[in-house]
Amino acid sequence: MNVLFVVGGGNLIAQIAQIALYLGLKEQGVNIYLIGNLSKEVINYLKEKKLDRSDYQYLHPKEKIDKEYQKTFTELLTSKKINIVHFISGKASRSGLGVLKKYPNIKAVIYYGSASLHWHDPSAYLTYLHPRIDAIIGNSNFVYNHVKKQLFGKRKQKAVRIFKGYSTDWFDNAIPFDYTSIGIPKDAIIVCSIGNHRKVKGTKYFLQASNYLTSEKEIHFILIGDKTDAPHLSKLKEESKIKNRIHVLGKRDDVPSLLAGSDMYVQSSLSEGFGRAISEAMSVGKPIIMTNAGGCTELIDENSGIVVPLKDYKSIGKAISDLANNNEKRIQMGKNAKARIQNVYSIERTVRETLALYKKLLNE
Repeated sequence: MNVLFVVGGGNLIAQIAQIALYLGLKEQGVNIYLIGNLSKEVINYLKEKKLDRSDYQYLHPKEKIDKEYQKTFTELLTSKKINIVHFISGKASRSGLGVLKKYPNIKAVIYYGSASLHWHDPSAYLTYLHPRIDAIIGNSNFVYNHVKKQLFGKRKQKAVRIFKGYSTDWFDNAIPFDYTSIGIPKDAIIVCSIGNHRKVKGTKYFLQASNYLTSEKEIHFILIGDKTDAPHLSKLKEESKIKNRIHVLGKRDDVPSLLAGSDMYVQSSLSEGFGRAISEAMSVGKPIIMTNAGGCTELIDENSGIVVPLKDYKSIGKAISDLANNNEKRIQMGKNAKARIQNVYSIERTVRETLALYKKLLNE
């Protein structure tokens, strides 16, 4: 089979699961070609993996419907004799799916990772609900069920559940960040939370939880993500009982190291498809505290994390305190979280199930 694998952009850590899926399928004998907004870091990684330069190229639309992109996309379909196009990038699918209308025999697969798709949204029919799509991959049971509700009749069969797999090996070289460099005592408990500021991320509940800690230990909050210094969040920080122990680091490129140097991870989202940051925190052996925000709760069990109600900052504060007060429990839960990535949500499983989907589509 000949597959065109279409990714978006970002640094290597942001795209590692997508690139690893591509490499895994290639190792399984799939003739697969990669295109996307490939960063220098990603290209260097592909070179390290001894990939031939003819196996990938930088190609990404600059407009919503990009005619130049469509021209090159069309040339690839014919020159590579493509059987399946797998879109990871929703933006690229707008232009690509327009081309595929002329190629009814080529199968189209698209990845989806949140719960914001709606059948009544006209723009959805240009991407994820486009009639040329043959399969929509939901990255969790939560997302899969959400996608299925947006489809009607026989189209419901297009929804497929394939978990977004990770590998703990990707983070083996993450050197724990030295938090003493930003004035945090070596024996302090460090609680990390990551997310570019959007209402759905529920960042304010993480900050409000700082007022409900019941531990004699010195606990420091680390907040990472773009625009996390927004005025209303800064106000909550200044109003906190531990305002001098809340550190807003903004957008960072060393997230794995920051996670590795922390003691636990908190996700206070209102809705979450699966949770990349959660998967990364688990991969470096950190226990998880999360709100009951959807697909992310599938990542952990009672031995690897704690789930609290949505918007319940008091319960978040209590859970942080419980783990801070119990070193043995906190460390063991972190080990269990890492083992859960290795045994349940592995990239190897994602590769197997994706390959099975490809074969099923071609047999149809």
